[in-house]
Amino acid sequence: MIRVTLTPAQHKELRTRTRAPGIAPRTRDRLEMIRLADAGWTVPRIARHLGAHEQTVRKYVKAFLTEGFDARPDRPRPGRPPTITTAHLDALEARLDAGGRTWTTPQLVAWLDEEHGVRVHPDHLSRLLHARRFGWKRTVSSVAHKRRD
Repeated sequence: MIRVTLTPAQHKELRTRTRAPGIAPRTRDRLEMIRLADAGWTVPRIARHLGAHEQTVRKYVKAFLTEGFDARPDRPRPGRPPTITTAHLDALEARLDAGGRTWTTPQLVAWLDEEHGVRVHPDHLSRLLHARRFGWKRTVSSVAHKRRD
């Protein structure tokens, strides 16, 4: 049995890290392994509870004991880095929220290319905007200007 005894400062840091927004599920599971080991749970019980292999639990608990909370971070994901960063999407959102006109996806792609030098396909940009809850709106037709005559 691996014994883990957290100090009050470590308890506070564990609670803070566990409740951090946007924490990866794997990281949350690793923090849960530490919390349960501190609560006196055995490695097999923690493994069953989290649906992990016992050796995985041992590996992360031992790494925590030797290196602390920053032990064994996730490796970077393989593959090509995203072409459009969150900064680009934030700039697009600001442009769309500014109002004044309606935009088509090809027009937004052209704007991104001119302003930021980023080239993407309109379909890809559309998917990214929909993921951020942006959608198209029909422009309001008004005949108020014709009534004045």
